[in-house]
Amino acid sequence: MTLGSRAKPAPPLLRLPPVIRRHIYRFLGLASWNGSPYGFDLNGPRRQVSWLAWAWEEQNPNDFHGILLSCRDLHAETAALLYSANRFILYYTNPGSLQPLFALTPMALSSLASLKVVLNQASCHQRIQNHDGRDCCLYQCDWHSSAVSSTCERQFHSREHQPPLLSPAPEGDDDPSEATRALLGEWQAAASHLSPYVTPGRLELSLVCDIDPKHEQAVELARSALGPLLLFPLLRSCHIRLCKTPDSRLRQLAQDAVLQSTGLSAPYAKPTSTRSTLVTLPRELRLRILELTDLVTPSKEVWWSRDNPKYVWWDMGGTGHCVDNAWSDCQFNACWHRTRTRIRAHGGSSIGCFCHRRHAAFSASCTCWAAPGPALFLICRTLYRDAQLVFFTTNRFVVHDFRMLPPFSMPHPRRGNSEIVIVNYPLKRLAASQFLREVVPAHCLAHLRFLELVFPPYLPSTWPGTDHPAMRDWWETVGWLRDKINGPALTLRLVVTEHKYDAPGGDNPIITAAEGAIVHRAYMDLLQPLKQLAEGTDGLSRFYADLRYPWERTAESLEARPEDDEPNWFREEKKALKKTAERYVMGDRYDSVYANDKEEPKHSLWQHVTYRHF
Repeated sequence: MTLGSRAKPAPPLLRLPPVIRRHIYRFLGLASWNGSPYGFDLNGPRRQVSWLAWAWEEQNPNDFHGILLSCRDLHAETAALLYSANRFILYYTNPGSLQPLFALTPMALSSLASLKVVLNQASCHQRIQNHDGRDCCLYQCDWHSSAVSSTCERQFHSREHQPPLLSPAPEGDDDPSEATRALLGEWQAAASHLSPYVTPGRLELSLVCDIDPKHEQAVELARSALGPLLLFPLLRSCHIRLCKTPDSRLRQLAQDAVLQSTGLSAPYAKPTSTRSTLVTLPRELRLRILELTDLVTPSKEVWWSRDNPKYVWWDMGGTGHCVDNAWSDCQFNACWHRTRTRIRAHGGSSIGCFCHRRHAAFSASCTCWAAPGPALFLICRTLYRDAQLVFFTTNRFVVHDFRMLPPFSMPHPRRGNSEIVIVNYPLKRLAASQFLREVVPAHCLAHLRFLELVFPPYLPSTWPGTDHPAMRDWWETVGWLRDKINGPALTLRLVVTEHKYDAPGGDNPIITAAEGAIVHRAYMDLLQPLKQLAEGTDGLSRFYADLRYPWERTAESLEARPEDDEPNWFREEKKALKKTAERYVMGDRYDSVYANDKEEPKHSLWQHVTYRHF
């Protein structure tokens, strides 16, 4: 500065107090009022907002471009706020798509707090976001489906999905390998440009690169896509998705990359000087450690049905809804729905779905429970037995005779557009027999602590009769089971569900008193063999029955129904039937076991989930 010259005065806006300036910047849309990040698409001018903020678009426009160009001082302050308070998203759609990242100044890159890079997406991460908050995790829309669901069509985003990398190219298209190499080259260059400016511990990085897991080079390609992450300094958090569908190999690569990028693990752990493994620990300690793994579901309840023959923990078919008595378990279910709901309520932008249950992905934001993989059972025989012990002793097992969701549905096959009511029990075995004989290993039957057998409200003609093959097999199964269970440690519950829709006709017709007697006879046929499980000092610890009143739908019962249409008008009949069934099975032990009004274990979670949401 020469003698006599005067310093250039600061712009009038910078003379205002910082608090006032920050309010002005928020009015212009540089940042939200509540701290939730907006989502800005670096490939286009439009800001991505949630459905709640959609209505505010006219009142909250992107009018801050001019202030970024006004002067150097204002640019420095506003750009630092813009890039530190919001989430920026970059999509690769064709060569050159990642170039917008090179246009950011070093100051902007050093302020950057959240960046999402979508190299390839087969669902959930499309550019066009529907403002009702729904996405493909709920409706499972496939890019390759010739008949995309009408719901997905209404969301206008099925066309935004891309085929996974390495997937077979449609006939007549170019070889996708060359395009894949170009994509990886641009991603490597973009990461090399960005990483020197990233402030350690500030950046939250999300990476989506969906790969076809069936391709022989899928793992090699995943490693190439994750390689540029090694260029970055320590990240504040990291979310990675490598496949639309679950794949253990790709998920493990994603997990290793996230843990390494955030400093939670080193790439190569040095071997310890002493040989101490899980197997060398005392068994009591090993079991305690295994109880803290995914062997135990959050609600300590596992469902199984013949219609879906695998172990399932409740997820409401992906809706993410919670029930009143299981609010603490909701944090382990449908993370994508919880995140979107929370962000949507504040008008911000979500990172999208990185749920490891639904995708080959890993993120600290996903706390969803998933069934443990086979690795824990394949380490050695000792841990295999310990894992089985923890799994079967700690969880409550609910076996549905037909379908678990909804459990009151009954087998009605279709002929054309009409349903055919089955007049006989359609199978030769009960699901309970199949579960106990074929699903649970014989040496694990003694580990069972709570077993619940659930039947839908079959029509009188659909219940298996005394001479039906399924009922004869049930008698044989219970006889075979007698010396294989740990009776004094096992609680057994038999449930016949109520019908959700209490109306004549359809699945819930009016029956005669004789047909009600047929249902009652079926109950007794189910209960009679259970008596031998409860006999003696080594018999069942507890037995409970929750049976639908057989004569509930007779004309006489409906005529006697109170005028206020009380839903549980027949509860006294049900209560008497319950007591009769439990006394019938437990025999002389009934009074001692149920003395002093001992409290029955709470209803299983499936009942709360079903009758609230169906």
